[in-house]
Amino acid sequence: MSETGFLLHPAFPLLLGALVIPFLRGQWSRGFWLLFLPVFGLWNLLQFPDDYMGVAEFAGQTLDVVRVDKLSLLFGYLFHIAAFLGAVYSLHVRDATQHTTAMMYAGAAIGVAFAGDLITLFVFWELLAVTSVFQVWARKTDQ
Repeated sequence: MSETGFLLHPAFPLLLGALVIPFLRGQWSRGFWLLFLPVFGLWNLLQFPDDYMGVAEFAGQTLDVVRVDKLSLLFGYLFHIAAFLGAVYSLHVRDATQHTTAMMYAGAAIGVAFAGDLITLFVFWELLAVTSVFQVWARKTDQ
């Protein structure tokens, strides 16, 4: 807990929310969820105070898992807006795999923007690469 309440890592609303997409039945519920995730993620991002730094211990290393500054906030806002516009554009697609990988890709990009150290940057960057591969494969074309 912090003075602003519970803060969820800026990438987690999209990353964790994307895992729900394959279990949603019906075009309306999936479409609502796709539009809700970037909006909720942006709301979560607006809760962070200026110059916030989230620190965690892992394997004897101190990791700056979240570093909020003006530049990361700018990219965070832009990535959330892009994820929302991408969700609007993809509402006609009925493939849950494509929706899941797209939201995970956006979440990984947000994680890269808010990484405070090289290890966290590497983890989110690799997640970005993996999700982009699965996004291409989800298209299911020979090309």
